[in-house]
Parts: sequence; structure tokens; C-alpha cells
Amino acid sequence: MKKYWRFIVMWIAGLALVACSDDDSNSWYLPVDEAWREANVNAFEQRANDEGIEYINSQSNNGRILYKVLKKGEGTEQIYYTSQVECYYKGCFIADENGNYIQNRDSVLSQGEVFDSRLRENDDDPFLFTVGSDVVDGWSTALQHMHEGDIWEVWIPYSLGYGVNGNVNGTDTIKPYTTLVFQIEVADIVEQ
Repeated sequence: MKKYWRFIVMWIAGLALVACSDDDSNSWYLPVDEAWREANVNAFEQRANDEGIEYINSQSNNGRILYKVLKKGEGTEQIYYTSQVECYYKGCFIADENGNYIQNRDSVLSQGEVFDSRLRENDDDPFLFTVGSDVVDGWSTALQHMHEGDIWEVWIPYSLGYGVNGNVNGTDTIKPYTTLVFQIEVADIVEQ
């Protein structure tokens, strides 16, 4: 028992620190904006009812993506979970850069605040990645149903994006419960 005494004391002290800690003192999470959460969840649910919108359930069973085919490509090769692909894309929030929610859901890609992009028309290099390991679950779900040359509008719910914690990457911040709206173009299947 003597040799375990030090471990037991340290364990109890650790529990006491966790129990007494103030949630606001933790800097590892982003605060939840309830109005943002509600607007994003509602926009996703309403988009599911819009004309021309289809859905795909994720293989992880964490939800479904919504999509609309903007252009059908010529490619016929299957994209797998382990495939390496190159894509052009634009990612938008459901609000503009002033924080105003976009009422016309068909306009999110043209009016929403762009949080990240690599676009052919801007002469950007395409994004090279492995489908199942380098992108959020919503991207993996969409890409396994796309082919080279396809361009889709894809709505990714928070459960298949950055979840209830959000994401901070350099100066870019994605709040918790954010619906991600992308235009994705499959430029090339580098490795199947």
C-alpha cells in the first residue's frame, strides 16, 4: 500500500483541480454562440427541403451531407477513402462578412463570407490530399460519390465538419456548430 500512496494522493489532487476549475479559464475551446448555433442548424435543416438538393449519409453514421450537382464531369473512375485527389474549392459561412445571415440559401456561395478557397479562376493551385485522412468527414463523404470534373455545392453539418468545438487554424476561426458550405470541383484523381 505504501508504494501506491503517492499515486493516490496525486490522483485525488488532479481530480480536485479538475472539479474546481472554472470553464472560462480553459483556453482550449471556443465559446458557443447560441444564436450562431441555432442559425446554422436551422439553415442546414431548411436547405434539406430546397428543390434540387439531395443527401448522402456519412459512413461514420454522424449525419448526412446535402449536395447539389452544379456540373457533371466526364470522369468515371471511383474515388475511394484512400484516394489522393486534387480539388478546387471555396468554403463559405451561411452569413456574409458583416455577420448577416443569408436568407436565400441558393446565394450562400455567392454572398457568404469565404473562409477558405483555392479556385481555378484565381489561378490557385489545386488542393492535394488523401480523402479519408486529410479533410473533414463531410468532404470524405461527398468525394466518394464524385468523379473527375464534377462540381458540387456541398452543405456539411457541424457533426461532419468541426463539431461542437470548432477549429482555430492560424488566423482562421470556425465557430462551434458551424455549417460549412462548399463548392467542390474534382480536378484530378492522382492516386486511386
